[in-house]
Amino acid sequence: MGFTPPDTASVRSPEIVELPIPSRLHTPESQAFELTVGVMNGIALHLWGNEDFVYSAEAELASFTAQDFMEKIVFIALVDKTIVGRVVVEFPLEQDAVTATLLVDVVPALRGRGIGSALLARGEELVAEGGRTVVSAYTEHPVASLRPGDRVFADSGGDGLPADSPDVRFARTHGYRLGQVERSSVLAIPLPSDRHRSLLHDALAHSTDYRTFSWWRSSPDDLVDEFATLKERMTSDVPQSGIALDDEAWTAERVRAHEAELVARGEPLQVTVAQHIPSGRLVAYTEIAVPDDGDKAEQYDTLVAADHRGHRLGTLVKLANLVPLAEHAPHIRRIITWNAAENTPMLAVNDAFGFELHGLTGTWQKAI
Repeated sequence: MGFTPPDTASVRSPEIVELPIPSRLHTPESQAFELTVGVMNGIALHLWGNEDFVYSAEAELASFTAQDFMEKIVFIALVDKTIVGRVVVEFPLEQDAVTATLLVDVVPALRGRGIGSALLARGEELVAEGGRTVVSAYTEHPVASLRPGDRVFADSGGDGLPADSPDVRFARTHGYRLGQVERSSVLAIPLPSDRHRSLLHDALAHSTDYRTFSWWRSSPDDLVDEFATLKERMTSDVPQSGIALDDEAWTAERVRAHEAELVARGEPLQVTVAQHIPSGRLVAYTEIAVPDDGDKAEQYDTLVAADHRGHRLGTLVKLANLVPLAEHAPHIRRIITWNAAENTPMLAVNDAFGFELHGLTGTWQKAI
């Protein structure tokens, strides 16, 4: 879906209203939601120049109705009754959570006219009403936009964001501090056979006390509890030096809810874990969300428990995961992954695989 923007010369102050989340699509009640998805897809196409981050209304509805562990509230900006932007306010529902996240987007033709500021203000107002004290926001920077020039750096990591980016200027003007930069990277698959053999030989030589298991769509009943325990370490074992993160409590119920959400989105998970043979414990995992169509999949978590690092387990699970991925989804030809710029061990793993720079994402935070 698309939209016809108002006359940019006569844009009035936007009306900010909450977007109802429908129970189903293709009804009068779902029209605004479906139009909003279309507008957001247009923004993604303009930013990235491709359909990598274009999603169907069915996929988006699956995410917005899965609110057992993350509350999501959406406000849209209307100008002349036309949707021109939106802010998603995300509240982690952990008992001691102090953070919330704002995702702000405005159609390119109407930026710089106060619409983003109005959406941000409404989101911050809701965050404050919810009693949260730290708000996060994100900026995205495709590799084609990373031209030479001044950079804004987080306290850790060597990657900086373009200081002249309108999104960077917007974040800084509204009092946000750059806490972390994530590097997005893209890998063409299948790997060249000689590279695959070399990586596998090295990984196996360093991981003789470990073995891998893989699954598609849902974790085995006999591993789901331990897998949940391992996933809980993502907020404690990953680099987060410059940002505040709430701890996440993962249970078998939450794992099942996460799996079901991604199946409903049409992006089931392909997962591989590493088990420490002497102790029988799961100590590493990687997961890829695999769309039903298109040639691009998204790498989600990859984690090696801190006390089992140095055994090439990141390489081992990533390599092992590519085998069933090719079986279940032969249409996938690219994988996009995200890593903190200061996570040099995992970035080194990606470099060895042949990942190439795809873009940078800035995590910005502000005290409320």
